[in-house]
Amino acid sequence: MSDAQIRADEGGLAVSGPLTFATVAGLEARVRRLTAQLPEHARMDLAQAGRIDSAGVAFLVILWRRAREQGCTLVFEPLPEGLRPLLELYDLESIITDSAARSVA
Repeated sequence: MSDAQIRADEGGLAVSGPLTFATVAGLEARVRRLTAQLPEHARMDLAQAGRIDSAGVAFLVILWRRAREQGCTLVFEPLPEGLRPLLELYDLESIITDSAARSVA
């Protein structure tokens, strides 16, 4: 199993690897530092994200919340197709999906 990685990139943040129960705890310390440095409008690049389970969804929500606390609008894109059913299940489309739609508008 490969670990997930998160890093700052030109538009905000990028994640690679699976966002699962087994991997998201290892990202916590790095996420705190990175969200403190986000610009007012930032992007969370999910293009290289692997499998995302319910812990990964919780991680994305925490990331979104921390960004808001810092005064940042965080947009998640592209949304992996496997993520959509979980967003619907947990009624989180308004947070994750709407943020992606706003970046296109």
